[in-house]
Amino acid sequence: MNPTTRIAAALDAGQDVYQPSREGTVRNVIGTESMRQHVQVRCLLQNDITVKMVDGARALRDLITEQKRQFMADADLYVRSMLALYNANPTGKRGGFNIVSFDDLMKVEFSVTDYRAVDGAVVAAQALVSEVLNDLTDQLEPWVRDLLNNAFNRDEKTGKINVDHLQKLRKVDIPHPKWPDACDAIADSIRIAGSRSYLRFYERESRDKEWRAISLQFSAL
Repeated sequence: MNPTTRIAAALDAGQDVYQPSREGTVRNVIGTESMRQHVQVRCLLQNDITVKMVDGARALRDLITEQKRQFMADADLYVRSMLALYNANPTGKRGGFNIVSFDDLMKVEFSVTDYRAVDGAVVAAQALVSEVLNDLTDQLEPWVRDLLNNAFNRDEKTGKINVDHLQKLRKVDIPHPKWPDACDAIADSIRIAGSRSYLRFYERESRDKEWRAISLQFSAL
């Protein structure tokens, strides 16, 4: 019994299985079309299910992208309308807000968070920290030495220096004449690179219940 016959038999037996079509063509690895009747059934099965799932994921991505755009537009609409209600002028910087439904069972939290990045001045900070480290290596506590050694490491994926690690350096008091200069260089190298907006949604069954976040994470659904 060949693969096509086995799948047909499973269908006849009432099993929920998929039978790939042997009609038409399928794109192969070199970008040309192969006749489906000449391709192994297991390869067609793998191809067809993969294409179906990826097409669905793309459609979901596009739907989420459009819905996110609409959410942000609604947030802007709320701010504009509230300003108009009180005859207030926009400040130029978007702030956050929490709004709830009249029955107090649905809630939206909108927040804006600045994110920081390191600019070219970091080379001076790194040189000064290295100088301090070389002068005081044997005198520093192990955790301080590790902090100085690793502060300028770059993330393997992004290639960027972790700003939070640099900020920790400025909180350390090190008895070296150039340490204040190093802290100043660190502070000057950190800048606001932009901002990110976040929307979070909550619901609850009654007012005496805790708020429950509405998860939009695919793995949590």
